[in-house]
Amino acid sequence: MEKKIIILKLGGSLITDKTKPFTPRLSIINNLAYQIRNALDEDKSLQLIIGNGGGSFPHYPAVTYNMKEGIKTDRQIMGYAKVQDAAARLNRIVVEQLIEAGVPAVSLNPSSMIVCEDGKVKNIFIDHLKEFLKIGLTPVFYGDIITDTTLGSTILSTEKLIIEIAQELSKNNLNVSKIIQNGSTKGVMDREGGVIASITEDNISSVRNVIGETVGFDVTGGMMHKIEESLILAKRGIPTQLINGSLDRKILQQAILNKPVIGTIIKA
Repeated sequence: MEKKIIILKLGGSLITDKTKPFTPRLSIINNLAYQIRNALDEDKSLQLIIGNGGGSFPHYPAVTYNMKEGIKTDRQIMGYAKVQDAAARLNRIVVEQLIEAGVPAVSLNPSSMIVCEDGKVKNIFIDHLKEFLKIGLTPVFYGDIITDTTLGSTILSTEKLIIEIAQELSKNNLNVSKIIQNGSTKGVMDREGGVIASITEDNISSVRNVIGETVGFDVTGGMMHKIEESLILAKRGIPTQLINGSLDRKILQQAILNKPVIGTIIKA
């Protein structure tokens, strides 16, 4: 049976309190983990790759040590270590909750599989990811700080990593059917608080005017960044769905199963 690959992001603003450093929302992570398990139980053709955002974990040391600029001082060498450690700590919490729910989750460390050059991915090694999928495991990666041959270091958001991973999978004849961005809002909201049902290149200019500022620590660009990265994938035939799967115990589960839910679709 051919597997249907979906890349699912668990947003940092959803799974952590971004106004408080190093504060996971364990009840939400646990709820999402069980929705994921239920979806996988219902549709055996599904294969998930999960990416968790960093939220209040790596963003706080990244801001404290100004790691967005790369490594320019000895102090930032320690900053790199602290950002990498914080990102990995949240990932382990997510993986632990998934395993507890019955999902065979395994951690995938981006800083050990990617090298960047001047802020862009130079080399990416996905053999472990492919083998995990072949075995039937559920890989869980995360936004991370990466070594950079020009800058010393680069922070790659989960969105950027989704693009890179989707591209590499495609080169290996493993095509992603869609992306699900599971965040702290029902989708992309307009000025009246309504959900914008669909975003394409045709209406992106008007959408830019209704995007507010990100609340809490964020060094990766917030909602507009998510939309722009999703449009890159849309041009390659991979739609992105933005939802808040914590509002109802079945929203994420239904989205994974391709059933109608409230949210925003970003497509070509």
